[in-house]
Amino acid sequence: MAKEYGGYLPLELPEGNAYYQGEDVAALNSGRYAIVYALQETDWNCIYLPYYICDTVKEAIRRYLPKIRIRFYHIDESLLPADVTPGKQEGLLWVNYFGIQPDAVIDRMAEQYSGHLIIDHTQAFFARPRKGVFQVYSCRKFFGVSDGSYVIKEHISHRPLPQHYSSLQASHLLHSLEFGTNYAYALNKENEQRLGTMEMGAMSPLTSAILQAADYDTVKKTRIRNMERLHEILGPHNRLHVTWPAPAMSYPFLCSDPELRAKLLPYKIYVPCLWTETAENPEASPWEVYLADHLCVLPVDQRYTDEDMQWIGKTVLELLNNT
Repeated sequence: MAKEYGGYLPLELPEGNAYYQGEDVAALNSGRYAIVYALQETDWNCIYLPYYICDTVKEAIRRYLPKIRIRFYHIDESLLPADVTPGKQEGLLWVNYFGIQPDAVIDRMAEQYSGHLIIDHTQAFFARPRKGVFQVYSCRKFFGVSDGSYVIKEHISHRPLPQHYSSLQASHLLHSLEFGTNYAYALNKENEQRLGTMEMGAMSPLTSAILQAADYDTVKKTRIRNMERLHEILGPHNRLHVTWPAPAMSYPFLCSDPELRAKLLPYKIYVPCLWTETAENPEASPWEVYLADHLCVLPVDQRYTDEDMQWIGKTVLELLNNT
């Protein structure tokens, strides 16, 4: 963009550094395309995907890499692959579900599947990259941006990508500052739909600028603290084993009440329903279907305080006791 002089003042953001940068990092517009980009870097002719995953990943692979065979595997109650061993020209996509896996587990996965693994860290932005495997990260799940993802591996190629722009689709971010996120929910859904239909491309300049201005240390510390506070309250009632207060996307709470998400709505606690297509898949295991039907991913992001976590935890327990 050519330098301009005079006129009105634009939006000003402090200029810093992105959390991920350098020769081993490629910045794209969407997490699903980061997975496709990683696959394009390999000679694999088959990719194993978990049954418990969003269909958009499968659709993106089939769209851009129709010659790659897609096979599926189950996960166990530790959220790890239960029944898969990739062959010579095959790879495995493993999701760090909810961003709660300890470093030791990630290290073991990277060692076990070295050269055959893509780790989906889209729910674990701060998870440290490992050598010998691809890592994929999402920006929208952790920061107020309208696009953005990273794929990281040593010696990754930097292929030219179409430049996409997001300013016209970022109005929901500005509206949310003045009227709240619920007010701009429809605009956010429009942006989600746009990402679902757009082509693979480079991260937008607006997202790049916002990410260079982010306070990563505060974001990480706040998410860890909020995870700790919520786990203190809900841990004894959680059917999912959460072992450490990771700076994750959300706190995954698993209970026997499939209506808990709906019951939280009147309290303005908004919980997405992840990967409902899994529950409708006859090949999915009972455990995977149970996760899709019952899991509540509770907010722990940097907007919230200890008092907010107390309110969320107390509300969840009251609703469970009244079930």
